[in-house]
Amino acid sequence: MSASAVVADVRSLLAGEPVYLTGSLVAELAYGKSNVHSDVDLFVPTSNVLMTTGQKMLDGGFKFDDRMDRVWYRWKKMGFNKWHTNSLRLVSPGGVEFNVIYKLADGHPTTSLAQVLESFDFGLLGMGWDLETDTYHDLRGYLFPGMDPDGPLPMMPAKRGNWRQGFLSQYNGLREAGRYAKYYDYGYDLSLVQDDLVTGYRMAELYLSNHFDQDKQLLGRIYGAIAAYLEIDDVAGLSTAYKQLDFKDSLDVIMETLE
Repeated sequence: MSASAVVADVRSLLAGEPVYLTGSLVAELAYGKSNVHSDVDLFVPTSNVLMTTGQKMLDGGFKFDDRMDRVWYRWKKMGFNKWHTNSLRLVSPGGVEFNVIYKLADGHPTTSLAQVLESFDFGLLGMGWDLETDTYHDLRGYLFPGMDPDGPLPMMPAKRGNWRQGFLSQYNGLREAGRYAKYYDYGYDLSLVQDDLVTGYRMAELYLSNHFDQDKQLLGRIYGAIAAYLEIDDVAGLSTAYKQLDFKDSLDVIMETLE
Protein backbone atom coordinates (compact mmCIF):
# COMPACT_ATOMS: atom_id res chain seq x y z
CA MET A 1 0.00 0.00 0.00
CA SER A 2 1.11 3.57 -0.64
CA ALA A 3 2.16 5.70 2.31
CA SER A 4 -0.81 8.04 1.82
CA ALA A 5 -3.24 5.11 1.82
CA VAL A 6 -1.75 3.67 5.02
CA VAL A 7 -1.90 7.05 6.76
CA ALA A 8 -5.54 7.47 5.74
CA ASP A 9 -6.39 4.01 7.09
CA VAL A 10 -4.62 4.68 10.40
CA ARG A 11 -6.33 8.06 10.83
CA SER A 12 -9.70 6.35 10.31
CA LEU A 13 -8.99 3.35 12.54
CA LEU A 14 -7.62 5.31 15.50
CA ALA A 15 -9.54 8.58 15.20
CA GLY A 16 -9.94 10.22 18.61
CA GLU A 17 -7.41 7.94 20.32
CA PRO A 18 -4.39 9.40 22.19
CA VAL A 19 -1.95 7.93 19.67
CA TYR A 20 0.82 9.58 17.65
CA LEU A 21 1.64 8.46 14.10
CA THR A 22 5.27 9.23 13.26
CA GLY A 23 8.43 7.74 11.81
CA SER A 24 9.59 6.77 8.34
CA LEU A 25 6.05 6.46 6.95
CA VAL A 26 5.22 10.09 7.73
CA ALA A 27 8.68 11.26 6.61
CA GLU A 28 8.14 9.54 3.27
CA LEU A 29 5.12 11.74 2.59
CA ALA A 30 6.77 14.91 3.91
CA TYR A 31 9.80 14.50 1.64
CA GLY A 32 7.86 13.27 -1.39
CA LYS A 33 9.53 9.87 -1.51
CA SER A 34 8.09 6.48 -2.42
CA ASN A 35 8.31 3.09 -0.73
CA VAL A 36 10.97 4.09 1.81
CA HIS A 37 9.20 2.84 4.93
CA SER A 38 9.33 -0.67 6.31
CA ASP A 39 6.55 -0.41 8.89
CA VAL A 40 4.16 1.95 10.70
CA ASP A 41 5.13 3.51 14.04
CA LEU A 42 2.43 4.43 16.54
CA PHE A 43 3.46 5.97 19.87
CA VAL A 44 1.24 6.05 22.94
CA PRO A 45 1.52 8.13 26.15
CA THR A 46 0.79 5.39 28.71
CA SER A 47 0.99 1.64 29.11
CA ASN A 48 -2.81 1.61 29.42
CA VAL A 49 -3.18 3.16 25.97
CA LEU A 50 -0.76 0.58 24.57
CA MET A 51 -3.10 -2.15 25.78
CA THR A 52 -6.33 -0.50 24.63
CA THR A 53 -4.85 0.38 21.24
CA GLY A 54 -3.52 -3.13 20.78
CA GLN A 55 -6.88 -4.64 21.64
CA LYS A 56 -8.69 -2.27 19.26
CA MET A 57 -6.36 -3.34 16.44
CA LEU A 58 -6.76 -7.03 17.28
CA ASP A 59 -10.54 -6.58 17.23
CA GLY A 60 -10.11 -5.00 13.79
CA GLY A 61 -8.44 -8.07 12.33
CA PHE A 62 -4.77 -7.39 13.08
CA LYS A 63 -2.60 -10.38 14.00
CA PHE A 64 0.37 -10.77 16.34
CA ASP A 65 3.78 -10.74 14.70
CA ASP A 66 6.61 -13.09 15.70
CA ARG A 67 5.63 -14.47 19.11
CA MET A 68 4.05 -11.19 20.20
CA ASP A 69 1.14 -13.23 21.55
CA ARG A 70 3.46 -14.37 24.37
CA VAL A 71 4.41 -10.77 25.16
CA TRP A 72 0.74 -9.74 25.12
CA TYR A 73 -0.15 -12.57 27.50
CA ARG A 74 2.63 -11.60 29.89
CA TRP A 75 1.63 -7.92 29.85
CA LYS A 76 -1.94 -8.88 30.77
CA LYS A 77 -0.81 -11.19 33.56
CA MET A 78 2.25 -9.39 34.92
CA GLY A 79 2.08 -5.78 33.73
CA PHE A 80 4.98 -3.87 32.20
CA ASN A 81 8.63 -3.92 33.15
CA LYS A 82 10.81 -0.85 33.51
CA TRP A 83 12.41 -1.05 30.09
CA HIS A 84 13.09 2.12 28.12
CA THR A 85 10.74 0.95 25.35
CA ASN A 86 7.85 -1.52 25.23
CA SER A 87 6.69 -2.36 21.71
CA LEU A 88 3.84 -4.44 20.32
CA ARG A 89 4.26 -5.64 16.73
CA LEU A 90 1.11 -6.38 14.75
CA VAL A 91 0.30 -7.12 11.11
CA SER A 92 -2.76 -5.58 9.46
CA PRO A 93 -5.24 -7.62 7.39
CA GLY A 94 -3.49 -6.12 4.34
CA GLY A 95 -0.08 -7.36 5.48
CA VAL A 96 1.31 -4.03 6.74
CA GLU A 97 3.57 -4.24 9.81
CA PHE A 98 2.75 -1.95 12.76
CA ASN A 99 4.69 -1.09 15.91
CA VAL A 100 2.71 0.26 18.86
CA ILE A 101 5.26 1.81 21.20
CA TYR A 102 5.22 3.02 24.80
CA LYS A 103 8.48 4.87 25.31
CA LEU A 104 10.33 6.54 28.15
CA ALA A 105 12.64 9.50 27.49
CA ASP A 106 14.89 10.82 30.28
CA GLY A 107 13.03 8.56 32.67
CA HIS A 108 9.50 9.79 31.93
CA PRO A 109 6.80 8.73 29.45
CA THR A 110 6.52 10.68 26.20
CA THR A 111 3.01 12.05 26.69
CA SER A 112 2.69 14.34 23.67
CA LEU A 113 3.56 14.25 19.98
CA ALA A 114 6.19 16.94 20.57
CA GLN A 115 7.93 14.86 23.24
CA VAL A 116 7.90 11.81 20.99
CA LEU A 117 9.44 13.72 18.09
CA GLU A 118 12.11 15.37 20.24
CA SER A 119 13.15 11.94 21.55
CA PHE A 120 14.04 10.70 18.04
CA ASP A 121 17.58 10.46 16.71
CA PHE A 122 17.40 12.18 13.31
CA GLY A 123 15.97 15.60 12.53
CA LEU A 124 14.34 14.39 9.31
CA LEU A 125 11.73 12.63 11.47
CA GLY A 126 10.42 15.84 13.03
CA MET A 127 6.78 15.54 11.94
CA GLY A 128 3.74 13.44 12.75
CA TRP A 129 0.00 13.08 13.34
CA ASP A 130 -1.79 13.52 16.67
CA LEU A 131 -4.63 11.08 16.05
CA GLU A 132 -6.65 12.23 19.06
CA THR A 133 -7.22 15.61 17.39
CA ASP A 134 -6.51 14.36 13.85
CA THR A 135 -3.94 17.12 13.32
CA TYR A 136 -0.60 17.10 11.52
CA HIS A 137 2.36 18.88 13.11
CA ASP A 138 5.76 19.62 11.60
CA LEU A 139 8.33 20.62 14.24
CA ARG A 140 11.33 20.94 11.95
CA GLY A 141 11.13 24.73 11.79
CA TYR A 142 10.95 24.95 15.58
CA LEU A 143 13.68 22.40 16.22
CA PHE A 144 16.06 23.77 13.59
CA PRO A 145 15.48 27.54 13.28
CA GLY A 146 17.16 29.15 10.31
CA MET A 147 17.57 25.85 8.47
CA ASP A 148 15.71 24.61 5.42
CA PRO A 149 13.32 21.99 6.84
CA ASP A 150 13.37 20.12 3.53
CA GLY A 151 17.16 20.19 3.31
CA PRO A 152 19.73 18.17 5.24
CA LEU A 153 19.15 18.20 9.00
CA PRO A 154 21.42 17.04 11.85
CA MET A 155 20.45 14.85 14.77
CA MET A 156 17.68 16.05 17.06
CA PRO A 157 18.95 18.89 19.30
CA ALA A 158 18.94 17.06 22.64
CA LYS A 159 20.40 13.91 21.16
CA ARG A 160 22.94 15.89 19.17
CA GLY A 161 24.34 17.72 22.17
CA ASN A 162 25.06 14.51 24.06
CA TRP A 163 26.23 12.55 21.05
CA ARG A 164 28.83 15.07 19.87
CA GLN A 165 30.39 14.96 23.33
CA GLY A 166 30.72 11.20 23.08
CA PHE A 167 27.99 10.43 25.59
CA LEU A 168 26.48 7.34 24.00
CA SER A 169 25.30 4.14 25.60
CA GLN A 170 26.71 0.88 24.32
CA TYR A 171 23.25 -0.18 23.12
CA ASN A 172 22.69 3.01 21.14
CA GLY A 173 26.29 3.41 20.04
CA LEU A 174 26.46 0.00 18.40
CA ARG A 175 23.15 0.40 16.58
CA GLU A 176 23.07 4.05 15.51
CA ALA A 177 25.24 3.60 12.42
CA GLY A 178 22.87 0.87 11.23
CA ARG A 179 19.95 3.29 11.48
CA TYR A 180 22.00 5.85 9.58
CA ALA A 181 22.68 3.33 6.80
CA LYS A 182 18.97 2.52 6.55
CA TYR A 183 17.93 6.13 6.02
CA TYR A 184 20.88 6.72 3.70
CA ASP A 185 19.60 3.85 1.55
CA TYR A 186 16.16 5.47 1.62
CA GLY A 187 17.76 8.39 -0.24
CA TYR A 188 17.84 11.08 2.47
CA ASP A 189 20.63 13.66 2.64
CA LEU A 190 22.31 12.75 5.93
CA SER A 191 25.45 14.82 5.53
CA LEU A 192 24.85 16.70 8.79
CA VAL A 193 23.96 13.53 10.66
CA GLN A 194 27.15 11.98 9.31
CA ASP A 195 29.21 14.76 10.87
CA ASP A 196 27.41 14.35 14.19
CA LEU A 197 27.96 10.59 14.20
CA VAL A 198 31.64 10.76 13.30
CA THR A 199 32.31 13.41 15.95
CA GLY A 200 30.53 11.39 18.64
CA TYR A 201 32.14 8.09 17.73
CA ARG A 202 35.61 9.63 17.71
CA MET A 203 35.02 11.37 21.05
CA ALA A 204 33.82 8.12 22.61
CA GLU A 205 36.75 6.23 21.09
CA LEU A 206 39.21 8.72 22.61
CA TYR A 207 37.63 8.49 26.03
CA LEU A 208 37.35 4.69 26.07
CA SER A 209 40.91 4.17 24.80
CA ASN A 210 42.20 5.00 28.29
CA HIS A 211 39.55 3.09 30.21
CA PHE A 212 40.75 0.56 32.81
CA ASP A 213 38.22 -2.01 31.52
CA GLN A 214 39.54 -3.89 28.47
CA ASP A 215 36.01 -4.46 27.16
CA LYS A 216 35.47 -0.71 27.20
CA GLN A 217 38.73 -0.22 25.30
CA LEU A 218 37.50 -2.74 22.71
CA LEU A 219 34.18 -0.89 22.47
CA GLY A 220 36.16 2.27 21.74
CA ARG A 221 37.97 0.51 18.88
CA ILE A 222 34.61 -0.63 17.50
CA TYR A 223 33.40 2.98 17.52
CA GLY A 224 36.59 3.96 15.71
CA ALA A 225 35.97 1.30 13.04
CA ILE A 226 32.41 2.57 12.54
CA ALA A 227 33.68 6.17 12.28
CA ALA A 228 36.20 5.08 9.65
CA TYR A 229 33.41 3.75 7.41
CA LEU A 230 31.45 6.99 7.81
CA GLU A 231 34.45 9.27 7.20
CA ILE A 232 34.98 7.84 3.71
CA ASP A 233 31.24 7.51 2.94
CA ASP A 234 31.52 3.73 2.68
CA VAL A 235 27.89 3.21 3.60
CA ALA A 236 27.69 0.10 1.41
CA GLY A 237 30.53 -1.49 3.36
CA LEU A 238 28.96 -0.41 6.65
CA SER A 239 25.59 -1.88 5.62
CA THR A 240 27.21 -5.16 4.62
CA ALA A 241 29.00 -5.38 7.96
CA TYR A 242 25.83 -4.58 9.91
CA LYS A 243 23.89 -7.32 8.12
CA GLN A 244 26.40 -9.79 9.53
CA LEU A 245 26.29 -8.42 13.06
CA ASP A 246 24.57 -10.18 15.92
CA PHE A 247 24.48 -7.77 18.85
CA LYS A 248 24.30 -10.73 21.20
CA ASP A 249 27.83 -11.65 20.11
CA SER A 250 30.86 -10.70 22.14
CA LEU A 251 32.57 -7.40 21.36
CA ASP A 252 35.47 -9.38 19.86
CA VAL A 253 33.17 -10.92 17.25
CA ILE A 254 31.59 -7.54 16.47
CA MET A 255 35.05 -6.02 16.04
CA GLU A 256 36.10 -8.79 13.64
CA THR A 257 32.95 -8.24 11.55
CA LEU A 258 33.67 -4.52 11.22
CA GLU A 259 37.34 -4.94 10.34
